[in-house]
Amino acid sequence: GQRKKKIARFGFTTSRGPSSPDIDTTIRETYKIDPPPLSASIAAIIYMFVEPDYRSRNVGALALEVISAIQSVQVVDFTVLVADDNGSGGLVKWYEEHGYSKAPLMQNMLGSPNKENGVAMIAPVLIEEGFFSRCTIKWW
Repeated sequence: GQRKKKIARFGFTTSRGPSSPDIDTTIRETYKIDPPPLSASIAAIIYMFVEPDYRSRNVGALALEVISAIQSVQVVDFTVLVADDNGSGGLVKWYEEHGYSKAPLMQNMLGSPNKENGVAMIAPVLIEEGFFSRCTIKWW
């Protein structure tokens, strides 16, 4: 058989979770919307790693799109994550370019007080029309 090369690894929550007062405040301040208290549904990207040789080939951007699609089916409103770039700012900037915003109120809640494990970030779950009909990715 043909050996498949692993070019990336991803882990994300597979069920939606509840909001919190800090998430609600972040949503209000960042997106200028005011959801009823604790009504927003939340999911998380636990880890995401793309092999260095594949980082300029849109693998990460495609992964974010697929994760958002999966979370849209789960009726998730926002995705949260902690971007750990060892303080370089490069990964945080990359996530910002892909729709994420820094979420300083969520640092402690996401297990990264004082940014010791990275920068807390949040993004609305969005999916482009027609995504499911054009996506041919196999996840196994």
